[in-house]
Amino acid sequence: MAGNISKKLLSQLEAGFNNPYWQRGKEYYQEGLIGNIIRDGDVIRAESYGNSTYRLEINLKTGEMSCSCPCGFACKHLAALIIWLKNNKVTEISEMENSLKSKTKEELIAMISQMVKANPEVSAYAQSMDKGEVGHLIKKLWFPRPFDEASLFRKLDFMKEAVLKKGIFKLKSDFLLKLVDMRDHYVEDAMDAFIEEYLREVFRGKLSKEEKKEIRDIVEEYPFEWWGAQKAYNAMSSSRHI
Repeated sequence: MAGNISKKLLSQLEAGFNNPYWQRGKEYYQEGLIGNIIRDGDVIRAESYGNSTYRLEINLKTGEMSCSCPCGFACKHLAALIIWLKNNKVTEISEMENSLKSKTKEELIAMISQMVKANPEVSAYAQSMDKGEVGHLIKKLWFPRPFDEASLFRKLDFMKEAVLKKGIFKLKSDFLLKLVDMRDHYVEDAMDAFIEEYLREVFRGKLSKEEKKEIRDIVEEYPFEWWGAQKAYNAMSSSRHI
């Protein structure tokens, strides 16, 4: 075993990289530019740093890999993550949960306080929000100042989780409209990838005929294919839910 993942699987993943990208991945790994690595079941999630912060994901069951960088294929960031996995043991969410269960109330409060100080948007996780509060946060959602990509996507991840957890279609459509608006101001592949991921999550749930039409109208009003989110558009138009 390499850490807690089989060497055979990691070797199979490595075979998908050409040599230049693999070598650049080694440099990224050696420079410590891979972090926030966590395992949730069969899925590994991580971040890579450098000129920009990108989000990485590897599905250990299917072998599918993704990175929010512009490459769109086996990139140096994913190579660095695989190299990290070959040399380290990744923390599993279940281990983290067990560790938290052993903490006292005072210790947990202290930990959360430190997290909020480092990342103020985390404070929203400690709040129980109703529909109105989630809607208000969607309206207020915008780019952090000073701009930081990692902070932006932490905010977006939080909002996506809050919206999907509520399961209210109005919130889902409002969040999509907000994402499209933000995409007009932030023309980056990372935002395209986030919108695609969000659309797929929405379509995994049950949608009425009217709700399907509303999502379709939003996509048609904002021509995704014109500004580069072709994958997001295809994710919607080819979905079995449409």
